[in-house]
Amino acid sequence: MYKFQISIIVIFVKNVYSQGIIGNPCTLESSNSPGVCKLLTQCKEIRDQVVFSQKLPQPCGFEGTHAIVCCPKTRRPGYMSESKCREYTSHTKEKQLCGHNIVKRIVGGKRAGRTEFPHMAILGFPMEDSDNYMWLRGGSLISEQYILTAAFGLLHIYIGRPQVVLLGVTYLNDTDHRQEIKIEKYISHPEYNNTSYYHDIGLIKLEKPIEMSSYVRPACLNTYFNIPVAKVVITGWGQTEWGGDSSEDLLKVTLDITEYEVCNKSYQSIRMLKRGIINSMHICTQGNELEDTCQGVTGGPVQIYHNNDKSSCMYDIVGVISFGKACGGAPSVNIRVSHYIKWIEDIVWPENNQ
Repeated sequence: MYKFQISIIVIFVKNVYSQGIIGNPCTLESSNSPGVCKLLTQCKEIRDQVVFSQKLPQPCGFEGTHAIVCCPKTRRPGYMSESKCREYTSHTKEKQLCGHNIVKRIVGGKRAGRTEFPHMAILGFPMEDSDNYMWLRGGSLISEQYILTAAFGLLHIYIGRPQVVLLGVTYLNDTDHRQEIKIEKYISHPEYNNTSYYHDIGLIKLEKPIEMSSYVRPACLNTYFNIPVAKVVITGWGQTEWGGDSSEDLLKVTLDITEYEVCNKSYQSIRMLKRGIINSMHICTQGNELEDTCQGVTGGPVQIYHNNDKSSCMYDIVGVISFGKACGGAPSVNIRVSHYIKWIEDIVWPENNQ
């Protein structure tokens, strides 16, 4: 670590010919975006870049022996998601409780491991004349107090809004490690409306932060358009056949990512998709008659294994389950998370609070 810090200082000395002034404007050469000269100690994004990516900062100059660097004027979309991912990874020390067992082959789903998907959430809707809840719609814990889900799932046409979120269980009636937290706020994407399938993404703010454990922990968010694998993992308590009962056990299934052209062809002339499937905001997945998504998993995560850090116990959420046709039939359509990263971060981790 000391050698790395010394090498940065040497490079600064060799390449900076005049002392920069703190507060002066600068332009980030990597993105051609506006920046401002700040002490390295006061620019967390650049410090993280040095520590985690080992990329040298762009110098402005020195104040005494303290480096002044070109700091982004506004944070890069994706920065907070990546920073928080590293933070949440630190909670995966108990490797024996990780429980990752991918099934290379919800319809035909396999039971999920007890601590395999600690970010998995399900929304509870009130039952008439009862203190109990109907557990419908899925979601993903992405911070200590926010759930990522589908905008469609935030309002049921007959029973209204969900009231609580359930976390920490794979079997719905399990009481061990169960966290049932009331909902404080519902946030649909501003461009969503229930007459179309576009922008079907929403957030739920919990009434209080979760208690972090091996059973309840936020997932990471995929911040880039490209997905480095051909298969994704779907999880949910959905129906195991068309029109059938929902599973009380959390199920998982591994599906193929469908090519955009194939998916778009499957959804031509759909009234609620006037512009067809849009590759930048949708991801399509498909299984077969034995393994696929089904009713009841709307809002749940489309995820891949997280490989950017040393932890093997994390998932990256690449999509939110939105809609499809029959179970095991045409491709299912999911909302691409990377398209909405800035919107998510501005709500979950407001810039003025960092």
